[in-house]
Amino acid sequence: MSKKAQAVSKHVADLVQFSVEEFRRRAKERPSDLSVWTKLYATNQTLLWAMRKNTVGPALLEICANLLACEEVAIVEIECETETIRFVVEKNLLPENRAALIQNTRLLESRIEPGRAVIAADGGEDLSALLALGINAVVPLWARERSKGAMLLFQLLPQHTAFDAEDREVLQLLSIYAGPCLRNQNLG
Repeated sequence: MSKKAQAVSKHVADLVQFSVEEFRRRAKERPSDLSVWTKLYATNQTLLWAMRKNTVGPALLEICANLLACEEVAIVEIECETETIRFVVEKNLLPENRAALIQNTRLLESRIEPGRAVIAADGGEDLSALLALGINAVVPLWARERSKGAMLLFQLLPQHTAFDAEDREVLQLLSIYAGPCLRNQNLG
């Protein structure tokens, strides 16, 4: 691993580790919020462990399945100039959803907003197009000049009809940390 890659790796690990300490402190201060802090802590620890093992992509799929009750997930990269989509990693992605993503790359690209998870059920005409594609949430991973990346969450498990406040916190955490963790893995 190059010195630059090592420095970036340490920086990302330090950021994630700082969050662990912050989660612990907040959970002690507000025990009534323990459930949300537990989910955030589990997410954080899973990402930290995955960075050490170079398994960030599969770890993100695990977080979606275990903490967000979503087992149909795709992590995609969109090349802005050519409007092509590359499937980085996916789990249980239905062929019709894959085809819909390929046909609607421009729409998808327009919904990737850095640092902000977009939940389609929040409504508005603007987001109904995501629901029409079967997408429940878009978690931005990166937005650079040449490409954008996102984690797309499709149908939730039957016992989980919508994202609750705890899920939204996890999605927001992922919108901040998942991208750097994934990019860091690819530097090595």
